Amino acid sequence: MQAEDFKPDDLFAQIQGLVDALAAERGARERAEIAEKAKSELLGVIGHELRAPMGAILSMTELLLGSRLDNSQRRYAQTLEQSARSLLTVLNDILDFSQVESGRFELDCVSFDLHELLRGVMQDMRVRASEKGLKSGLEIGLSCPRFVVGDPARLRQILNALTGSALAATEDGSLRLYARARDSENHLRLRFDITASGGGLSQIEALLCHDDGTGLGPSLAGHLIEMMGGELGCDSVAGHGSVVWFTVAAARGEAQVSAPACARIEANALSGHLLVVEANAVNRMLIGTYLSEFGLTYEIVDSGAEAILCLSSSGYDLVLMDITMPGFDGAQTAKRIRTLSGAAGIVPIVALTAATLKAGGKSVVTDMDACVAKPIRGRELHAALAPFLAHDDKSRVAAGR
Repeated sequence: MQAEDFKPDDLFAQIQGLVDALAAERGARERAEIAEKAKSELLGVIGHELRAPMGAILSMTELLLGSRLDNSQRRYAQTLEQSARSLLTVLNDILDFSQVESGRFELDCVSFDLHELLRGVMQDMRVRASEKGLKSGLEIGLSCPRFVVGDPARLRQILNALTGSALAATEDGSLRLYARARDSENHLRLRFDITASGGGLSQIEALLCHDDGTGLGPSLAGHLIEMMGGELGCDSVAGHGSVVWFTVAAARGEAQVSAPACARIEANALSGHLLVVEANAVNRMLIGTYLSEFGLTYEIVDSGAEAILCLSSSGYDLVLMDITMPGFDGAQTAKRIRTLSGAAGIVPIVALTAATLKAGGKSVVTDMDACVAKPIRGRELHAALAPFLAHDDKSRVAAGR
């Protein structure tokens, strides 16, 4: 290029173009970061501000159903419970779906009773099917082991989502759930079929096969099945109905020796004096009601700082600890408790949390001895307290106390 061909304006224009492109890219990145932050804040609101009170509604409804009600009042309370549980399921699905998309979702790997899980799903399915005049049934194949290793909570979530959608899409006939297993190269593959006679499952087929974007539950189920090393599909035979099926990878598990022991412990009366640390007023009332029914005495505080003061001056047999509290949260409080001298430093701590639990009911938070999921239910709370507070001295020894 000759010197006389050089045009400074062209060079400056190219540089300016690069600067403008970089600025546009930076702006797009900043907008994406702002949008992601807004999404995280919204999910935080859903997770705490909405899910917590919905859980409280469910828990209070359980108490109401346990009281003396006439037939009409019981029917109203049952309707309230079903509606609240449906809404809570949607809220949980939103949070889980977000975690799956962001890559933060983790599956548990524990040994559990598959047959018991299927019977529980079937019990719920039978109630909902009868409301629509549909017959329902469960068949567990001989090849299906009782104990398997996997994520029981997520498997139940998948089954509930798909059976729920199948029920919504079926107007006549019957629905059945089949479970079977196949061993292949030392690996176990579970298959579940949800079959519908009569009208078939055209709506759910469209949802699952074409991914039309409706129905968060089935969509999340598809992601979970993929994470569990399985497949999801559906088949139809004209005039004979349809079947939605899925497979997941698993392994043969072993019976949990502690399960029968827990059942025996739960039958025993409880004894002890507790410290309840809970920020939510409705949960405080609910927990207090349950503890009184269990025959326990207790004191209630609403902050971690108050809990430390109480433990420093009085003795307690166990601490029920709310994980999500403003300021000094449950994890920080538990860590501080473990630094206290004497019996206060080794007091059993049972976490109360709406977060996902890990294997064996242990808390995802360190320094905790056990965990109870919110919404709090009486049976689950009793089962968590029994190893530490049952009258049976052998039970306490087995619990490590």
